[in-house]
Amino acid sequence: MTKILCIGSVTTDVIITPADSIPPPGTLRAVKSVSLHVGGCAANAALDLAKLGIPVFLCCKVGDDLYGRFVYDTMAEAGVHSQGICRDPKTDTTTSVVCVNSQGERSFLYQPGSTAEFRLEDIPVSLLEKCGIVFVAGAMLLSSFDGEPCARFLQDARSRGKITAMDTAWDFDDVWLPKIKAALPYLDWFMPSVDEAAKLTGTSDPYDIADRLLAMGPRNVIVKLGKDGALLCPENGSKTVLPTYRSIKPVDTTGAGDAFCAGFLAGMAQGWDYTRCGRLANAVGTHCITAVGASTGIKPLRDILNFMDTHNCG
Repeated sequence: MTKILCIGSVTTDVIITPADSIPPPGTLRAVKSVSLHVGGCAANAALDLAKLGIPVFLCCKVGDDLYGRFVYDTMAEAGVHSQGICRDPKTDTTTSVVCVNSQGERSFLYQPGSTAEFRLEDIPVSLLEKCGIVFVAGAMLLSSFDGEPCARFLQDARSRGKITAMDTAWDFDDVWLPKIKAALPYLDWFMPSVDEAAKLTGTSDPYDIADRLLAMGPRNVIVKLGKDGALLCPENGSKTVLPTYRSIKPVDTTGAGDAFCAGFLAGMAQGWDYTRCGRLANAVGTHCITAVGASTGIKPLRDILNFMDTHNCG
């Protein structure tokens, strides 16, 4: 089975639910739960892949602090190969306060910290040599890696025969396309959410989004459509919308896009065709939304496949 290297953003997520509004200054409001989880696009995908049973390495930066140790211990316990986790005593581990409303949708308060300090030189060449699939996750939050450094890395990975993929995060700087444009020609798979892709392209129609992104150089594009599934746009094939499991009511949508990417990469690691990979991706994303936390609801691959056999999409 092909090994996967996840590179990019990691956070500690303080998840509050339900959080339908912020109480006025000087007042207090009770919530049902507050819990601490590892989050961030790269870390989420790595945890999901490990739970699915796919060999995975994580490369990211954390602080030499309590939250950084929590990230490291969580990854080790989950079976994620963690020799690519860089501990930097000069920065704080990235932290998010995740406010989950009564409908399961979430908003974030984000402290950039270590993720913004992750650099090209933090990626050990030995890890790149071990893995056949390279996934950059959390692009647009990687302030010291986005742009030309990421492009150089992906170009090198491609020259070594690796499959390259990228997912994006919400750009709180509101810069968008200039942060990642240089990297797009070196991607085999680009997998943004429809909201982020709309910001990147200036259009809201998923098919128009896909056309504009493909024109920028990636070989294949997937536009994640949330509850409507995903639009698959392969290099040599027709565009196809794969519906997801809309009958499953979301508890918490945190990490659903990362879970989709993990499911798709898990299929690729086993040599599946892209349509089957997309269907698995929808099923893994659906499991994500069944529990609080970005990876809590993910189950072993055999359980996901059984779910696919016993549940209908749409």
